[in-house]
Amino acid sequence: MKDKVRQTGKVIFAERTRIIFAVFLALFYSAAYTVIGPVTAAQDISLSRSRFVPFAVCFIMCLAVNAFVFFGVPKMYLRMENWRISRCINRYLEKVGDRRLFLFVWIFTFVSWIPAYLILYPGVLSYDMISQVSSALGEISNNHHPILHTWLIRFFMKTGDSLFSGYESGIGLLSLLQMVTLSYALTRLVFLLKKKKIPILIVIFTALLSALWFMNACLSVTMIKDTLHAAFLVLFACHFTEIVTNPSEYSRQKRNLFILPVISFLMCAFRNNGIHIYIFCFAALFLLRITQIKKAKAYIALIAAILLPVVLYKIYTGPVFEALGIAPGQVREALSVPIQQLQRVAVGRADELTGEQTERMGYYIDNLEWMEPFPGRMYDPFFADPAKSCFYSDHYNDDPAAFWKFYLQTGVQFSKEYVAAFLSNTLGYWYPGYYEYSYVMYENYPPEMFAEPLERKSIWNSQILKGYYESVCSSDFWRKTPVLRLFFVPGFTLWFLLYGLALSWRKRGFFREVLPLFLPLIAQYGIMILSPMSSFRYSWPFYLLLPLALIGICPKNRVGG
Repeated sequence: MKDKVRQTGKVIFAERTRIIFAVFLALFYSAAYTVIGPVTAAQDISLSRSRFVPFAVCFIMCLAVNAFVFFGVPKMYLRMENWRISRCINRYLEKVGDRRLFLFVWIFTFVSWIPAYLILYPGVLSYDMISQVSSALGEISNNHHPILHTWLIRFFMKTGDSLFSGYESGIGLLSLLQMVTLSYALTRLVFLLKKKKIPILIVIFTALLSALWFMNACLSVTMIKDTLHAAFLVLFACHFTEIVTNPSEYSRQKRNLFILPVISFLMCAFRNNGIHIYIFCFAALFLLRITQIKKAKAYIALIAAILLPVVLYKIYTGPVFEALGIAPGQVREALSVPIQQLQRVAVGRADELTGEQTERMGYYIDNLEWMEPFPGRMYDPFFADPAKSCFYSDHYNDDPAAFWKFYLQTGVQFSKEYVAAFLSNTLGYWYPGYYEYSYVMYENYPPEMFAEPLERKSIWNSQILKGYYESVCSSDFWRKTPVLRLFFVPGFTLWFLLYGLALSWRKRGFFREVLPLFLPLIAQYGIMILSPMSSFRYSWPFYLLLPLALIGICPKNRVGG
């Protein structure tokens, strides 16, 4: 009798928790979408009564959606595996076998991207390629663009030139390597979902979306560091998820202890903030699992494999860089938010600064010259690069503590400006109505802009397909259309994360067993909001990792072990 009463109490508590989440998220989203977002976008903090009606309508609509999400979706999720079509598909896949099925999905994904490769050949020559080509064909002297990626460009360009008498051929080979690596990573993710007992229809939908979502096709052949970093980030997240869900089984497979350091190091080496994602995930996992520290002796080999990428990365960016005469990237690349906040204060509240504060501002930020209307140097609340270009990294490096002391003291005095600067710079990552930088890399810079003339030489000269890729990558149609815009606007990333956490909250041992599954997503989102602008390019890895949230959400899936 007591067990029945206890069970009834748990059900009532779960129902009330869902109602609270449904109401809270509806209020939070409605406020962001109809009030805070538009106000920030307009840079006008005044509030008018005219915003009340849109807020009320949005709240009612969102509450209805939330009722379905929190009460209808879990029931449908549980019943999905019992559908006749699900049972038939599972029986058929058992006959096929995982190895053949993995190869099929991998090939299917790769082949789905071939039209993009043929049209965009040798690859999408992004803005970063202009400087990277100069370094690849000349002297590689700094790590502003990851050195490993620049070395890779150098190798393939020179290989293409020697074998096929053209740098474009080498870039075309690099595009193929990116396609193979990314398609493998996404296939690995799909099979992780299958292994973790996610309903087979959702697994199939994930596989189809990974292959047919044109964003993946275009970015797989884009010459930019994000592509290979994203591929290895997905592979790392798959291994991290297996460590979280069953560390003993993961440790018993010795090949994992070799693969984990390799893919983790490559994830860090192909993008400078990869090491922060890696350290955050395992540091947070350690804190969340600290009560199990007594079992650490059983995982000595795994702990060594986890620490090895950090050691290798420190050697790589330390003694190796020093021996090759490579300077690390400037610290200002990691300070977009603080620089924006200081600039906003100096631009908007200059008359309230003391002489000492003005002098200190000028010490760090180009003598306040950005206050003058000089093209490219004006303060842009939504884009930090103009501000960063005026920041003296050397002055920061001389005494980082002095900078942070000045930054914090200024923040206490001008807290509203700091909040406004942060909301403005991160606007596209929480407000779904803002998508100015929400484009896919599809540039065709003039050949003369490169150290050696590089041109796009389409293998398949289909004007229809070419027009298609140009339109889908730059058109606002996808971003303005309801439902479709979920996949194209970075502002939805925060809401995906919040809803995923809310849906998984009811599971037992949330903080110790479930929350760790979301750490790669949380880390990636953290990297995004510290970036210089709200670009889809920065949010793309988040979208790739998003299916991992299903493992935490799935009511039938057991985590921990």
